[in-house]
Amino acid sequence: MKTRFHIFSIPLYLIVLLISCKKTADDIAVKPDLSVDIVLHQAIPVSVTSKDKIEFDVTVTSSSSAVLKTGILSLNGEELQREEATSASEITIKHSYQALDTDVGKSLIFHLRVDDEDGNTAKKDFTIYVQSAPAAITFTLPEDRPEEILDNETATFNIAVASELDLKYIKTSLDGTEITALTQESFADPKLADYRFDYTPTASDIGKTLTFQVEVMDVLGNVVRQEFQLRIVRSNTVDFKNFFDINLGAQRSTAAGPFLNAHTGEVHVPSGVSQQAAQIDLVTFYSGSTFSYNITSPTLASVADNIYTVALFGADAMANWSVRNSTLIKKIDLSRTEFDAIESGAAIESLYSSSSVAPSATSGAMANNAAIVFMTAQGKYGVLYVKSRTANNNTGVLTVDLKIQD
Repeated sequence: MKTRFHIFSIPLYLIVLLISCKKTADDIAVKPDLSVDIVLHQAIPVSVTSKDKIEFDVTVTSSSSAVLKTGILSLNGEELQREEATSASEITIKHSYQALDTDVGKSLIFHLRVDDEDGNTAKKDFTIYVQSAPAAITFTLPEDRPEEILDNETATFNIAVASELDLKYIKTSLDGTEITALTQESFADPKLADYRFDYTPTASDIGKTLTFQVEVMDVLGNVVRQEFQLRIVRSNTVDFKNFFDINLGAQRSTAAGPFLNAHTGEVHVPSGVSQQAAQIDLVTFYSGSTFSYNITSPTLASVADNIYTVALFGADAMANWSVRNSTLIKKIDLSRTEFDAIESGAAIESLYSSSSVAPSATSGAMANNAAIVFMTAQGKYGVLYVKSRTANNNTGVLTVDLKIQD
């Protein structure tokens, strides 16, 4: 599983300038922040033993127009690996670190620094705890625990925990974020615990499969974790469809196709797409002139003339499609909370009709957290929200969520 981070930093010279100079905004020439996307091709562990190797497999790309120069991975001020950016402004760092006996009981802080050609810097730390031996901790999830509930129900979990050493804490995370209200740090029996918690779904959970992780640590810092899942089913009948985590590839992506049937959530790759042309509502490509992803109607002439061309795609070029559906698009401001709160087909249509944005055949630049509303050739209204991007180039992938009238 890949893990993605988006980070940015303010250049050091700018911090010094803001502190030491009393000038108006017009007096200061501000450089843009360095904003990068980090993809972990292999999960970085939170803890290891002194017998373990820590493997780093990291790709860094710019999420702006900045040109990356160098990536450096270091530990305790000692440089472990330095890599130069490729011509595509991409940095890949692969490094193995063997934990040592002298590391036991310590938290190792690995420091990743990325510099661009203008001297701006972005940084991220990875903290890994080194424990002396595999944890002597067990916990048991009940066999009758719920795997699926309605959005108006509450799930109850009872977990039996046993440890050879005294317990330090029990924590629960949901999709990687700790639920602090469920953390337990005091125990009637220091080596045994009946850990119980309830979970009531939120509006944003509906239609999703949630991943919970329970983490137990003893007083010597030994840690064990276990995951379980809970699917949330909508309790009421609705007149729209949800599609989560749709991957849309740019024109050179080998990971995902660029052509979307918005009514079914199905994504098509270029090969053979001409036979599915009547089903395509939206087209994705990456613009090398604006350094951004775009989502367009199949009728947009420039995407057929310059991107999905006969020279590059042969019989599947868009110029050869028997049908090119007309989808009208409006790029709007819409938060994740607002997207999750949409509960009807009428609400989606209202987003479109109430927007003062002129309908277009293209979204324009689509960054993380960008949103569009659209009307398909079949007269159905939809709303699309960008969750994340991989490489900011024509081989990358957009991950989006979609709601559309049924």
